[in-house]
Amino acid sequence: MNLQIIWQFLSQLALSHWILYVFLPGSLIAFCWFRKYIKIQIRFGRNLKRKIYFLKTSEAKKLSVEKNTLSKLKIFHLDKNIRDISDNLKELQTLKKKAVYIIGYDDGYNKYKDLFDEAKGANIPIIVFANSGEIKKEEHWDIFNEYIYCDVANTTNRVAVILMSIMKIIPSHGA
Repeated sequence: MNLQIIWQFLSQLALSHWILYVFLPGSLIAFCWFRKYIKIQIRFGRNLKRKIYFLKTSEAKKLSVEKNTLSKLKIFHLDKNIRDISDNLKELQTLKKKAVYIIGYDDGYNKYKDLFDEAKGANIPIIVFANSGEIKKEEHWDIFNEYIYCDVANTTNRVAVILMSIMKIIPSHGA
């Protein structure tokens, strides 16, 4: 009974009603979705120009395997060197402001707070590379979780996935 009433109503609609009730709202929704999709792709393309820096906090995490693996992908703009910030953070002042930091985790490193404060000031995403279960200090987790553009990876493949995700969400203005 109800289906028959609905069918009668739909069959009595004129072409102008179809355009007004179906085509225009559908076109508006499709246009808004397409516009958002294009904006995300443009931001992604701009963010691929960001320089990716590998920063080691100790000799234990050299990050060379991760750097070599990411260089094989040939889509990221990797820095040639692996920078050592174990003693001094002044090295960060020479780096580009539109960048991504991949940091080798060290339990004994005591400058994470300063490092993250500098990154926050310039909206620089940080990926902390640590083996599974390696981060045991709560104060380190607090520092990492407090920054919206920080993620922790425990495999090289995970670093690549996080990089791709970051490139889509981080604002690209001026990158």
